[in-house]
Amino acid sequence: MISIKETTYGNFGKCLAISNDSMEIYVTIDIGPRIIKCNLLGKENLMFEDIERKKNNDVSSVFGEGKMWQIYGGHRMWLSPEKFPETYYPDCEKVVYSVHSKGATFTAPIQAVTGLQFSMNICMDETKPEFTATHSVKNTNETPVKGAIWCLSVMTQNGAVIVPQPTEDTGLLANRVLAVWPYTDMTDSRVFWGNRYIALRQDPSVDRAIKFGINNTAGKIAYVNHGQALVKSYAVNHPNGEYPDFGCSCEVYACDVFTEAESLSELKTIAKGESITHAETWTLTDNAEIGSFSNEALENLAKKIF
Repeated sequence: MISIKETTYGNFGKCLAISNDSMEIYVTIDIGPRIIKCNLLGKENLMFEDIERKKNNDVSSVFGEGKMWQIYGGHRMWLSPEKFPETYYPDCEKVVYSVHSKGATFTAPIQAVTGLQFSMNICMDETKPEFTATHSVKNTNETPVKGAIWCLSVMTQNGAVIVPQPTEDTGLLANRVLAVWPYTDMTDSRVFWGNRYIALRQDPSVDRAIKFGINNTAGKIAYVNHGQALVKSYAVNHPNGEYPDFGCSCEVYACDVFTEAESLSELKTIAKGESITHAETWTLTDNAEIGSFSNEALENLAKKIF
């Protein structure tokens, strides 16, 4: 049975709590919207929470005096390609939501300057630890906008993100694209470049950032921590679709505070009044552990969670 009720959570203000007999999520409605809490019932939250508001960016040059973008934590949506400060809209306004039988739809105000309006519809399974989040971006400007919906899940410390590599047999042609950001050290001990999976572990003692992207033809990305695994599944259109960052539908980032598991839609041109959508299905698995990185350990974990 699905339960939907307003509550308050931490210093994030009002949230809508959506749960069934297996899992719970909290979605912020005083800011965001952000999925600020996600876990199996009785387990720890998998989402990062910026309680002390340490991670912020000054975006006053575009959005007005005193405007700051806060990471807050949790799961958010942006439009890719990334551009500073335009991408970093300060989503600190109240969100309008409407409840339906399996969840709710959350709609943020139209963004000043960009003219974009973000919304997210949550539809939870009645019994299984699973829900689908459908993200939508609408363009209200006269000028068309080209972009991809970018779903960034900001996760807690000490966890690991697991990404399947493409396995298609393309003969003499390449079957995967690996994008690496300028600040990424390919020899970084936090990342394991395995035969079938790439794994990145967050380490609070390492203060440098790392990021990579890939043409994730499986359309799955996992995060493992606190004895739980969260798998995000989404539709992909490789090799025919056009994706950001040299063709990436999946990107992973880590710093000393959190890690991010990110999926991206195809790049589309959005005319005035039009919208694009991108859906992720989140599935939680209990008793998931990874231990040390190795091809065998990742294969065993993948059989359990993917």
